[in-house]
Amino acid sequence: MEMYDELGLIYSEALQEVITRMSGINLQVKSQEKDSCFEEMTGLMILNGKKSGMLFVSAKKDDLVVLCSGIIGVKPAQVTDKDIEDTVCELVNMAAGNAKLRLSGTDFMSELTPPLAIKGRDMVIITKERTHVISGTLSNGEITVKFKVVY
Repeated sequence: MEMYDELGLIYSEALQEVITRMSGINLQVKSQEKDSCFEEMTGLMILNGKKSGMLFVSAKKDDLVVLCSGIIGVKPAQVTDKDIEDTVCELVNMAAGNAKLRLSGTDFMSELTPPLAIKGRDMVIITKERTHVISGTLSNGEITVKFKVVY
């Protein structure tokens, strides 16, 4: 298996583990796509290393409200926009950290930068001079979270 193929599995498992551990909600890998669209809220982290890249974690606001509710232990109606922003940043941060451990000793291990949250509908993020895009969807039928890794 080529390392780029393995990266999809590594990032899928990292994100899946983080979501389950943080929120108690178990999402399964629904699919791995060549390239997936971004949702209303996207967390972003630059991965600096021998092979530099970017990790994106994206979900609809309603899905993030449910995840955030599980993470911070309040009813969904009590979740604020700030809580949602913090949640998407923390998801990308924890997923990148988990993947970093799994990629230890490879060219894909990286230093992590502070996460960013990007809001908007019909958002397009263009990445130039990147050769590999790995993306996928995790879902339990009610909540969906997408990820994209660009190297």
